[in-house]
Amino acid sequence: MTTNRDRFRAIVAGALRVFLALLLVYLCLGLGFHFKWQSALAACREARLARGEFVDPEVFGGVLTLAFDVTFWPVYSWANFYHDGTPFATPCTH
Repeated sequence: MTTNRDRFRAIVAGALRVFLALLLVYLCLGLGFHFKWQSALAACREARLARGEFVDPEVFGGVLTLAFDVTFWPVYSWANFYHDGTPFATPCTH
């Protein structure tokens, strides 16, 4: 015989599994966004160097950039799309 406590635990366990699955999808999308955006930035940086333009040095690199991009990718994507019409905006897309 199941009690209310057992049903509650089953509901909480199911909700936790759904939350963790959504979190995993969110982080995977953020990781993909990070690598695509960094690739676009590197290509733009090389193109600007080839034209002889000044290229700003990369301030945040490595793990810090990865953490920010994976965490805040919806904000970055929306702002880039709003201002430049592409989710992967670079100085070359202005």
